[in-house]
Amino acid sequence: MADKIDFDKIKKGALRRQLKVPDNYTFTRAALTRINATDIGQKFKFKGNEFKMTPLLKKRITFAISLMKIRPKKGK
Repeated sequence: MADKIDFDKIKKGALRRQLKVPDNYTFTRAALTRINATDIGQKFKFKGNEFKMTPLLKKRITFAISLMKIRPKKGK
C-alpha cells in the first residue's frame, strides 16, 4: 500500500514561485504535461518567461500533475 501524502510538509506555492506566476493562477494539466516533456538541462518558455528545467522543477511538475489526477470521493 502506498504511503499517504503529508500535505503539511508541502511548500505552498513553490511551483508558482518557481514559474513566476501569481498565487491565483490555475495550472492546466495540458500545460504542465507539455512542460514536463522537457528534458533536464533544456530551456523552455512559459508565460513569456524562459526557464531551465531542473530536477527539482521536474519533481514539482510531476507532483502537481499527480495531484490533478486525484478525484474527491463521492457521497460524503
